[in-house]
Amino acid sequence: MFAGPIIAREVLTAPRPLRFYIARASYVGLLFILMWTAWQSLIGWRVVTEVGLMAFFGNILFRVFVIVQLTLMLFFAPLAAATAVAHEKDRRTFVLLLMTDLRDVEIILGKLAASLLQIVTLLLTSAPVFFLCLLLGGFSANQVFDILGITAAAGIAGGSLGLLVALGRDRTFQSLALTVLVLVLSLIAVEAVGYVLPSAAIFGVPIAQALNPFRAVIAVTDPATATLDAVIRPSFVFIGAALSVAFILVTTGVVMLRKWNPGKAEPREQREGEEVEVVEQIIEVEAIPEPALASSVVTGGWSGTGGSPGAGQEFGGTLPEGPVESAGEVGATTGLHVPRRTHRRITSGPKKYRKPWETPIIWREVMTRAYGTKPLMIKLAYIIAFVVGMAWYHSSPEALSDSWRPGRVLVPLAILSLLLVNAQGVTALTSERDTGALDLLLVTELSPKEFIYGKLYGVLYNTKEMVALPLLATVWLTIYGAIPLEAAVFMSIDFLLFVHFAAMLGLHAAITYTNSRTAVANSLGTIFFLMVGILICAMLIVMSDREFGRQLLSFLIFIGAGSVALFASLGARNPSRAIALVALLTPFWSFYCIISLINRDVTAAFLCSSGVYGFALLAMLVPAVSDFDIALGRTSAIQG
Repeated sequence: MFAGPIIAREVLTAPRPLRFYIARASYVGLLFILMWTAWQSLIGWRVVTEVGLMAFFGNILFRVFVIVQLTLMLFFAPLAAATAVAHEKDRRTFVLLLMTDLRDVEIILGKLAASLLQIVTLLLTSAPVFFLCLLLGGFSANQVFDILGITAAAGIAGGSLGLLVALGRDRTFQSLALTVLVLVLSLIAVEAVGYVLPSAAIFGVPIAQALNPFRAVIAVTDPATATLDAVIRPSFVFIGAALSVAFILVTTGVVMLRKWNPGKAEPREQREGEEVEVVEQIIEVEAIPEPALASSVVTGGWSGTGGSPGAGQEFGGTLPEGPVESAGEVGATTGLHVPRRTHRRITSGPKKYRKPWETPIIWREVMTRAYGTKPLMIKLAYIIAFVVGMAWYHSSPEALSDSWRPGRVLVPLAILSLLLVNAQGVTALTSERDTGALDLLLVTELSPKEFIYGKLYGVLYNTKEMVALPLLATVWLTIYGAIPLEAAVFMSIDFLLFVHFAAMLGLHAAITYTNSRTAVANSLGTIFFLMVGILICAMLIVMSDREFGRQLLSFLIFIGAGSVALFASLGARNPSRAIALVALLTPFWSFYCIISLINRDVTAAFLCSSGVYGFALLAMLVPAVSDFDIALGRTSAIQG
């Protein structure tokens, strides 16, 4: 195929699974369900007689569709590109790809296009729904084309970012976490530049609209600011800027591909480093006089504390069996008839080994670099996002008078933390399965409890900054007087419960799906859709002025669709009654929690959320411990 073998393979293999068609049909169905829910929220069952009401609803619906689709694109496109490369690295197949005769640009563009193929397909699938909404009025076809162009350009730029991050990282968790954090920080940086330099513009378009996709789509959908007849308008400027950023990121990836890969975590690189050390030690041995070398061989090794082997430094090698030849008859390399690979390092004393704890899994998670050698970059990026959020809260003199302002800070930070914890949880198992380490763990005497609890709390330890900072922010806002003490206690307990739920959800997805890309997509997609679905429900309830009666039926359908999707993600492969109850009850009770929070009934929301998500946590934790062998395929051989 003219596009290259990587894209050709993806085009031929991607449509084969049934989930490819289910995803397209589900996405279109979700848009129609959202359309009907918005209709019931804004209009209800009354007969439309007002002039312009249909156009008003069409404009509101168009805005909702645009924001939802852009959010999905900015979330899934970068993670899909990052996962495509990280998965190859975990399976040690990316090095094989570098050994082919493919050019660097073919590899980079091929992986980018292949990872974005299904997402672009979903975008094209949604286009007929947008054009069908033109019958309602309120927006034009030019606006639809502009929105589709902005969304596609944002997806290409986000995919290029995820690809570049994954090329420079050796671990899946680092790739996913840094991709999310860099994307969030990029949007924050654009907003900061627009706030500090309000007069800055690109071709006459304010810099915030030219670089922030959300502001660009708002400018296109707002009838007061939309300039569809102009040659230079926010949509065109953003598309040009996004494609320019994508070009820079792709070019950087092409230039740095061979320098970053294979990384230091690759076994080949480790062996080469060890061989260099062995060669240096062999040179030192060759520099020893032959009589001293021969005498040391006869006596069976060196001992003492001198600066050279002849002066008494201990030699850690082993001698071959059989008679020892004289110094004049030794080989030209080391003087010993020992293969080069059997040489050990010359050390000043016995090597010290770390003693593991009685629970080796949690010891490995806490005391070793199980997820990469550079986790500080992830923590620093999250701390920057946290500081920016708290600075934004205190930047307004009316912070205390706005009761919803703490939520605008804590909710995004909490969602970001849950996504990172979930990413750590799912990659804690998928990375070990891809490297083959999980098979070794399964033949040890570790009990399922030791393994699952060790992984669970190892995940929470490695993401402790993402857990502690939102809690500290809650404490500070409580002392500051922005949050009541009772609400702060409930929020802290709920957040800790959600963190455990997110970590266990990642482990559950990794146990359920043997394919790492599928496990990551299901895990992150589930936690993302739970959070986004809750926010969409809250937005629709607020838009309907709390008139729940006329929209109850539509919300029941919307929530029922969420239950079906949740069961498909959690229990389709390993169904159970507990998982079925979780899928059935979680969306409905989350809806009740939203209504309770809007009515400021914090106690009811706390009791409901802790009960339903606590049960969901146990529904995934208990089978993982009790049916661990069957779930991982140790007894039924379901690996595939």
